Amino acid sequence: MGITVGRSRRTVLVTATAALTLSGFALGVTRGATGSTAAGTAAPGTVVVQEDEHSKVLTADSSVRDKQQLVDEVHRQRREEQTRPTEPTPDPTDGGTSGGTTGGDTGGGDGGGHGDQNGFPVRDEWLDSSATGKATPAGGDRGRIAAAGASFVKVPFMEYYAIFTATSSDVSWLGERPFDADSIQHTDTWNVGSVGAPFLVIGAPKGADVKSTGASAEASWSTTVRDNWYSEHAHDQVAFYPPDQEDYSNVFRISHSVTGTFQFGSSFYTVTSRDRAYS
Repeated sequence: MGITVGRSRRTVLVTATAALTLSGFALGVTRGATGSTAAGTAAPGTVVVQEDEHSKVLTADSSVRDKQQLVDEVHRQRREEQTRPTEPTPDPTDGGTSGGTTGGDTGGGDGGGHGDQNGFPVRDEWLDSSATGKATPAGGDRGRIAAAGASFVKVPFMEYYAIFTATSSDVSWLGERPFDADSIQHTDTWNVGSVGAPFLVIGAPKGADVKSTGASAEASWSTTVRDNWYSEHAHDQVAFYPPDQEDYSNVFRISHSVTGTFQFGSSFYTVTSRDRAYS
């Protein structure tokens, strides 16, 4: 699996990709736990079970008995994160050395076919979602399942690329009997509707499923934890760029969704939260 798009492109939106590398991927370096650049700080009662320089997966420590208290603390930290100053949308006229998953060339630019963006307002905003559902495990009691997440999306005035930063999400089984689910599949999906050439997807988490057509581009990251009631994701940055500076392209629908699928024996229960912009 992993990134499957843009293996042999020509020039990879040199200037915007440069801005991503120089200022974007540096986001969150000082905020991640145990050396990770993934956004956020682990809440008390959570345990990191998978981590690299851009992402981490956490579950609840076995000592936690008050589920709602842990979830409330995670959400409090997420709201606090949203009040902090955010880095500006990368200036596509800066130039520099490109990077990211697909590589590229060195050079400056003028925004390609999109014109000079200097002096125009950006279209940045938080996507923030939550949802709940019900589950009745065989031999157990009816209880709530929940999903929630947030991602800060950066979009320039001309809306020709989108960068999701500081993504965090959680899914939880809040029932008491059984205390844990047999397994929880946790999925974050970043999606951009587009017009023009298929977009490149840069910086998706390792193992993510990436798809791109002329109508949309998507990165979907799924992990599974077992014998627990809680799963949490953090990822620093996913960018959606047109394949060339001169290509006409526009984003018109941007979304982040969080899905939790909970297994109890042979039964599965799913809940999804979603927020979108520019629809």
